[in-house]
Amino acid sequence: MTPSREHLLGYLLGALDRAESDQIERELDDCPALREELSRLKHSLSCVGLLDEPEHYDPPAGLAARVCHFVAAQKADDRRREKVRLSPVAIEYHPQRRFTWVDLFVSAAVLIAGFAVLFPALSHSQFQARIAGCQNHLRQVGMGLHDWASLRPDRRFPEIPSEGNLAVAGSYAPTLVSQGLVSDPAAFYCAGARRDGSIPLSNSCSSIDAINAAKGAQLAAMQRTMGGDFAYPLGYVENGKVVPVRDERRSSYPLLSDAPSDDQPGRVSANHGGRGQNVFFEDGHIEWCPKIAAPHLLDDPYHNYHGEVAAGIDRNDSVLGASHDRPRLPVRLISE
Repeated sequence: MTPSREHLLGYLLGALDRAESDQIERELDDCPALREELSRLKHSLSCVGLLDEPEHYDPPAGLAARVCHFVAAQKADDRRREKVRLSPVAIEYHPQRRFTWVDLFVSAAVLIAGFAVLFPALSHSQFQARIAGCQNHLRQVGMGLHDWASLRPDRRFPEIPSEGNLAVAGSYAPTLVSQGLVSDPAAFYCAGARRDGSIPLSNSCSSIDAINAAKGAQLAAMQRTMGGDFAYPLGYVENGKVVPVRDERRSSYPLLSDAPSDDQPGRVSANHGGRGQNVFFEDGHIEWCPKIAAPHLLDDPYHNYHGEVAAGIDRNDSVLGASHDRPRLPVRLISE
């Protein structure tokens, strides 16, 4: 039986027993496609640091010595108080010293010192796990987009209508769901976008007919959420019209990402607390980008070359819109 992606992840993370690891290695020797999938997974895990050695956090200087000195001083004071307070009879019937409030405070101080050292490492591990989970969902959606493009003669991704209830970037999600190219609507959500890591019920599974029939506040709510937590290209200008992006498998062209936020400086994503965003590139690889101004990004993926939230100026100008963003013509292009 061919190993699943979960088995390959377990193999990379050292979570399998010896027999399972041996079986995976035998399958890798016989299957080039499996080796290629393992290489992709290894690259994705290395991008978020899951294959790196855990980061070491040094405790405050002299913490251990100060705690030991404090404990020794408190125990000495406690012994002196016990000698003065207890009578010989009390010592005879109570040979073991009782647990005092001082002992409680000392124990609490030791626990607090331990948490101060361990908590940063635990928090970092949880953050990395949420990044990896978000990347897994992005990959599922990206594969659905590639399947869509492969079935079209012009190899274009789903088009955003110029008008109507579906004339927003988020319409790509119910389009993929309706065609069965993404089976689980939860794939359009990022666990890092919520403090508790939960996945909400998705409007991406709403039927196209239901979205077209919606009005008013209900329609506005659908348009803001139908694309989930991810951003989709608004298209680019060709012959004076906005056209959908064509799949050219470019390694530097952002195709999907964590959705931008109007409340964040530079409109970066708030999905991961403003600490960065996952970006799915057209060739299928994913990178964690702490900053938008990164060497591997040819331009700002949330604005066109003119700094607008509008369609790209040319075929290489990627503009990823949040669910409610509309694929309008650039203002400067219209004025020209």
